[in-house]
Amino acid sequence: MTKSWEKFINKNIYKNDLKSIIEDILKNNLSSYFVVKLKGYEDYYRIRKGKIRVVFIKKDDENEIVAVDTRGGIYKGL
Repeated sequence: MTKSWEKFINKNIYKNDLKSIIEDILKNNLSSYFVVKLKGYEDYYRIRKGKIRVVFIKKDDENEIVAVDTRGGIYKGL
């Protein structure tokens, strides 16, 4: 089954940029992004692309994508 954030990316105008961001997050290559730690959540971070937010859990050796959504809806399901 496809994850909901993958469906969101395929419908979005920033499709190529978001795919590149997600690949970099999964490869732990975050040096070229402005990464912000989410307040109130341990190990949760976000990267912004326009009105789109990518939220992920940062671990020592790997990262996990939690959600990709617009500014208003991203934080509701965390």
